[in-house]
Amino acid sequence: AAYVLLLVGMPLGSQLPDASWSSACYFLCLGVWTLFVGSHRSLGSKPPKKISFREGILAPFLFSLSLFGLYCLLRFFPNLDLQAFLSAYLALVGVFAVASNMVDLIGSLFPLTNSQLFRVEVPKWILEDDKSIVQLSSTLADVLALCVGVAIMIAYKQDGAPFMLNNFIATCIAIEALQIFSLGSFLTATTLLSGLLLYDAFWVYGSSHVFGDNVMLTVATSSAFDGPIKLIFPHLGGSSTFPYSLLGLGDVTVPGLLTALMLKFDRSRFSTRAYGVFENSSTGSMAKPKKTYFFTCIASYIFGLVLTFVANGVSGAAQPALVYLVPSQLIGVFLVSSVKSEVDLLLSYNEELLDNTSDVEKEN
Repeated sequence: AAYVLLLVGMPLGSQLPDASWSSACYFLCLGVWTLFVGSHRSLGSKPPKKISFREGILAPFLFSLSLFGLYCLLRFFPNLDLQAFLSAYLALVGVFAVASNMVDLIGSLFPLTNSQLFRVEVPKWILEDDKSIVQLSSTLADVLALCVGVAIMIAYKQDGAPFMLNNFIATCIAIEALQIFSLGSFLTATTLLSGLLLYDAFWVYGSSHVFGDNVMLTVATSSAFDGPIKLIFPHLGGSSTFPYSLLGLGDVTVPGLLTALMLKFDRSRFSTRAYGVFENSSTGSMAKPKKTYFFTCIASYIFGLVLTFVANGVSGAAQPALVYLVPSQLIGVFLVSSVKSEVDLLLSYNEELLDNTSDVEKEN
């Protein structure tokens, strides 16, 4: 149902009038949808890659080196053809991201496609840990989803392709990132998001004073990076070279990582380890976990994104969205934990420890 809503809603976005609020409404709806779906998909059985505390500290520095390196290539080697390589890479990523998002939809609409076609044995020495699956199987739904991904990417590459195709592929990439990566703990989340806030603020606000140019905006709007790595919306007041309003994919994925973590935290709060098993007194059935922190993150994301658009409208300049989104989400989560007297529970939450405990309980 969520993907049907997306497929119906995206074309309707093109019918919005050319007004300052149109892009804001469009990005808000698309961003919230991505956070909602991506967070729930992260609860799947496939174990995500957990970002360690050390990786959370290093990430802003590594991103800065990558961003500045790309900027130097664009500025000092203008004849260097980066577009061909990056276009091929992003196309490959986009195809598999779309396929991954479409396979469940195809399987639910056409149950017969869930039949297995083949299975491949993967040598253990290729895998990073012994707990990984050593057999890869494929169904007809997988093949059909891959064909859908290829077809959408081919359509996207055509001249005059509607901007909705870019946004559809970009949202699929963001959702796939939320399914693969996990912050693991609130401490890691705070460290990573705070570092990326400083990263975003410097390269948008400070880089022009240091390098004489807005490094982030130069790279983001370059034709060499004309791919599904940002959400776009037509803007008649924009420049002839880039006539769009944009929202970077990181401004969706980074808050989405915290939102997904808080959804898992909500589940852990109502596990037998946290509070014991709750039952509905009237029906005797198991009570469903309340998504208190998850919806707090969603509401905080909306608030932060609205602040971003207001600041953009008032200043008339590009704004680093994470400067508004990160404090909004972190403060929102911390305030809720304070009201509910769960600050210690939040700060001590560690997804890896809970996973290990669950494994022990299953063995017993």
